[in-house]
Amino acid sequence: MKAHARPTPEGRKAERALQRAVGRVIERNRRLGLPVAVLKNGRAVLVPVREALALARKGSGRRPG
Repeated sequence: MKAHARPTPEGRKAERALQRAVGRVIERNRRLGLPVAVLKNGRAVLVPVREALALARKGSGRRPG
């Protein structure tokens, strides 16, 4: 398998659905004041939504969801 294979239409659709779902969870947790689970140094940890969004921006340059 190629390292940089083109995503299939089904793969792109699944990725968009996952991004929307993550965005909904983050927004819900923000409203309720709950932390979100993220990977930090290879470990799952709970962090405040603001910190999770900062980590996402730092890593990808854009907001998830």
